[in-house]
Amino acid sequence: MHQASRAIVAPVPDCCSTDPPGVPAPYVGAADCECPVDPRIGRYFDRRSLNRRTVGDRYELGRVSRALLAALLAAGPAERTVLELGCGPGALLADLLIAGAGPATGIDLSAAAIEEARQRAAEAGVAERASFAVADGARAPLTAHDWVVLDKVMCCYPEVDALLANSIPAARRLYAFAVPASYGWRGLIARIEEAVENATNALRGRPCPGYVHDVAEIERRLEAAGFRPSYRGNSWTWHIAVFERGA
Repeated sequence: MHQASRAIVAPVPDCCSTDPPGVPAPYVGAADCECPVDPRIGRYFDRRSLNRRTVGDRYELGRVSRALLAALLAAGPAERTVLELGCGPGALLADLLIAGAGPATGIDLSAAAIEEARQRAAEAGVAERASFAVADGARAPLTAHDWVVLDKVMCCYPEVDALLANSIPAARRLYAFAVPASYGWRGLIARIEEAVENATNALRGRPCPGYVHDVAEIERRLEAAGFRPSYRGNSWTWHIAVFERGA
């Protein structure tokens, strides 16, 4: 029986919070206040997770996540240790564990989503091979895993340098991600969609900004670290890629 993988993680510093007074902060305070990602995003997904529980809803993978999962299943997850940054409610990670991956670690900014992920892993019968924690993937000290996965995570960061610098060295064999496309007509529509969504969320008082980053630059960083693309695809305005060492 596999033992649960344990990643060393750093809590999101409460001193970075910009939420209005009265909003509970589930994170432990810390002296370091350099926040590569807006901590309000964690609060936003806390609310979404808690709303699902209130109405008895269950999170299911969307089109983009299903496409990324299919590419990962084709890569052969059996016996691979997996680290998913921004794992959310843990649906993708649970499916990889069911397919034979593990041990696996999921981290996310949302404490409520992490609790949901733990429950999902338990219901799927894979909890003994899973470990979850609240943390920022750009700042947390990460232990190395065979695979590192970021499903619609980079778009939450205004700059991705810190996230890439922290996460790429944690991948021994494979690095997979889904991001808004930044090229051609897909990139144009992605930028329009992000602008509309950002404006709508701001008007609703639910700040959860999204960003379109240069896909070519992300992939150049991976290639400089010794990875080569084994899969590239699109799902509407999203770019999905799997990079492997020696591929």
